[in-house]
Amino acid sequence: MHDLVDPADDPAVDDGHRRGRILRALAVSMAEKGYQATTIADIARAGRVSKTVVYAHFRDKEHCLLELYSRANDKVLATVHGAQEDARAAGLPWRARLRAGIGAYIGTLAAEPDVAWAALVEVQAAGRAALALRREVFDRYVDLICSVAADLAHEHPEEVRPVDRALVLAAVGGINELMLARVERNEAARLPEDVDAATATVVGLLERR
Repeated sequence: MHDLVDPADDPAVDDGHRRGRILRALAVSMAEKGYQATTIADIARAGRVSKTVVYAHFRDKEHCLLELYSRANDKVLATVHGAQEDARAAGLPWRARLRAGIGAYIGTLAAEPDVAWAALVEVQAAGRAALALRREVFDRYVDLICSVAADLAHEHPEEVRPVDRALVLAAVGGINELMLARVERNEAARLPEDVDAATATVVGLLERR
């Protein structure tokens, strides 16, 4: 299983395993009762640490959520980049390359339902700082697809057309809504069933007709 929130391998973080446990405890608590109702005591209890330890790592609940969201998306993006590079190195057709990246994105979140809930649902209820971070992360996904699309248009000009960033943003928004609907129904484990629909959205955007 992917571990999207454990900073144990980050040399800049002291006591990374315990910090990761606290981040995961927040995700579990939010999945149970939502961001607004979750308290530091809930996080401490779920993480099997004291409130003092939680405060030693995070100044407040918002700080904890921002790191949870940031770390999870950093790892998801790294996984997607890796899948894209592997698909390219394997010489897969361009549609299969797109599917590999989208499948990695969706599959990584499907493997961690509590983190998926935090990243797709709860971040929207956590205030201006969380919304600003969500926009920044969303833009990174858009930039990634724009970069892949530009490469494919260069490599396959007869099949793939250049696209405006606004259209890519619309496609990413649609995929996000597709995933959100699944997660809101407590069906995160079934997210991979939507890979074909998500891929078709991007392929339809790029392919020349």
